[in-house]
Amino acid sequence: MNKATGYSTYFGENIRDLNLRIGATERVLESIEPFMQKVQIQILGDHPNLFRIKGHTIYIGQNLVEAPGHLEKALAKIWYRERNETLFVQQELMEEVATDFLVYLQAGDLDIGDPGTHVKTAILPVKWPYVIKSPAAYCDTPWKQSEDYAICANSKDISSLEPEILEMSLRPLILNSWVSSYKKLSVGERYQFTRSFARMIRAEYNPVLSVAGDESASTLARASATLKNFNQYVASSDLSKSSNTYRLFAANFANELRSHGYEKAFAEASFDVLYVSNQKLDSNTKAFQEFMKIAKAQPQTQIALRDQDNLWMLPSKFPIPIKTFGQIKANRTIVEKCGGYSFSYVMDYSDSTEKLLVVEHCDPKAEVKYQEYLKTGAEGFALENKGMSFVQFHLPSLLMKRDDLASVLNVQDFIKKRDVENPSFKSLGWQEVRWNKTANAYQPKAYVDAIEWFRF
Repeated sequence: MNKATGYSTYFGENIRDLNLRIGATERVLESIEPFMQKVQIQILGDHPNLFRIKGHTIYIGQNLVEAPGHLEKALAKIWYRERNETLFVQQELMEEVATDFLVYLQAGDLDIGDPGTHVKTAILPVKWPYVIKSPAAYCDTPWKQSEDYAICANSKDISSLEPEILEMSLRPLILNSWVSSYKKLSVGERYQFTRSFARMIRAEYNPVLSVAGDESASTLARASATLKNFNQYVASSDLSKSSNTYRLFAANFANELRSHGYEKAFAEASFDVLYVSNQKLDSNTKAFQEFMKIAKAQPQTQIALRDQDNLWMLPSKFPIPIKTFGQIKANRTIVEKCGGYSFSYVMDYSDSTEKLLVVEHCDPKAEVKYQEYLKTGAEGFALENKGMSFVQFHLPSLLMKRDDLASVLNVQDFIKKRDVENPSFKSLGWQEVRWNKTANAYQPKAYVDAIEWFRF
């Protein structure tokens, strides 16, 4: 750093490894197009987590040099910036994804390591909107930008990352879709795509890409807009006019985003199962621990928990404020309640779920189990929770009888009485009520499947 210093054995001990890493990255990048200028690398021992690029100089802390991937990423960023002339609102995210892809071309995976936890990035399937992170969750993942390691190491400064976390949370989803789209190309098409990568970075875009985002929208809406803009970035390149390979890649990319749960027509969070708590949740709550155990055992099931303020997308232990999301939907929703409720209360969930399980839970010491419910539905819940009162509603069917049931103030009393002369009861069209000995619960046979299972 242009100052007198004693002899260091560092380079003597590490130069072979550094040469191998730099040489391998250089070969990949220059096989596409050569660097325009020489690159200088300055390794800092007194700022071990620093990562900064200024012009053609890389300032990188010793911890990040020794962790895999960061030095390679820095070289890819300089190469990318030499060619990038497009300004748009997702500029920084595009740089991350493009340089991730360049590192992937060298290694066959994205092997960027966290020097603190030694956890490495890996291109694994991810789902929208599960990728959205809180500041603490972002710093807990190896998917954070190399530039952010120094800030994340100082927990007091994490809040300063908030403006960029939304975009950077989407990086694993976009890269996974990008790499999957690339893999779907033939060997010859992959070669053509890689050879034209520099042209893609330089390309003109029509229509012109937005340079400002809507800060007034909800976080989820802004995340959805980010994906939409990014997809537009890929689709609107003038390369699509001249390259069949690029058009195929762009179509693959849009399909991959869709297969990962993103639909550009709406900005909503959708889950397989949503647990709604009227009490404040945290990691010590019994329900939280129960669902966390299930989420780890069944990673293919998308489970979310929410209270009045926050939502947890398990198995992440970090909450995200409810205000982040526009609309939250689930195939199945669980509510624990003590005391009576009306059909109007039940129908309040009709816009957000298909099946609603209302569990009567008045004793805080009584544990409720949900593992079998997630496997086999309400019958499994009844088997696993002997003596627990519950009703499972099918809300699309219940909505058909909204007007007929509006006068019912207490659902439990209404079902218990089974007054066959009552017009509201008649509207359900119950032909018989079957008692399931195994589950110790009732399963009505009806013209309208509004109430599927119950026990009192």
